[in-house]
Amino acid sequence: MKKRSLSNSLLEKLKEGDYKEITEIVRIDPSLDMEMRGEDGAMVYYRGGLILTISENGLTGLDNEYKPNDNKEELVPHIANMLEYISRAKHFVDIHEDKINKLGEKEFQQRVVFENNRSVNAANTDYFIADVEWADNDTLKGRADIIAFRWNHLEHKKRLLQFTMIEVKQGDKAITDKRSGLKKHYDDFLKFQSDKKNFREVANDMLIVIKQKIELGLVKGLDYLFKNSAGEPIEPQIEDEPDFIILLANYHHYSSSLAKECEKLPQNCKFYLSSFMGYGLYKDFVFTKTQLQTIFPKIFTS
Repeated sequence: MKKRSLSNSLLEKLKEGDYKEITEIVRIDPSLDMEMRGEDGAMVYYRGGLILTISENGLTGLDNEYKPNDNKEELVPHIANMLEYISRAKHFVDIHEDKINKLGEKEFQQRVVFENNRSVNAANTDYFIADVEWADNDTLKGRADIIAFRWNHLEHKKRLLQFTMIEVKQGDKAITDKRSGLKKHYDDFLKFQSDKKNFREVANDMLIVIKQKIELGLVKGLDYLFKNSAGEPIEPQIEDEPDFIILLANYHHYSSSLAKECEKLPQNCKFYLSSFMGYGLYKDFVFTKTQLQTIFPKIFTS
């Protein structure tokens, strides 16, 4: 399995060493997100687009697809010009998106990460994001838009987490895509869930990622997940059964797409509902297909 957690040496560079400034820029900028990519380093995203890779070997800038043709060589990241580089990189992504508009779903994922990990409300949500765009194409042949841990904010003393895979679909067309529809993702989850050894390896790696994000100041509300009030180390436990939840963004309720796709899904398949127009994820706003059919019968009428 390809791990996502960082090496101790790179973690220290991000925490106190050469790359500390980058971590601080990300920490205070709500438009940026840093994700761990194992031996490939840490990657910084803006609106869901990759703008910076930080590895043991140095810094790599955004892909050429975001750069205007006359700026292929000019935008190079250096610690000395990091603020200027990030500002210009953001601008190039904005220009690209104005023309192409392909990051919509990834951009939404990043908003979910910020709201549940770093916003003023993060400490009160029930889910904390370990990773986005998780994939293991070598061993597990699996992927997930978001991997989170549920730690109910009113039950923190238990230190019992549930590993949760979240599938994000933005807009109507994404729901019934034949290559990546809801049913396919649910079946992939069931296959992942059935292999207990692989599930446990992924879950433990994601727990290390969460711990690393805490050390870098990239997650709020988890001060006592790995230690008690006296500062003594504690190892949290992960529930035996993972969860799978569908997050629909900007779905048009007049469409019949959801009803048609849900005919293929079991009654206990779960969905998030928005919490009073926010991006915070709460366990009390997770509903099964059966519950949603009762609350919104028109949505499930094909």
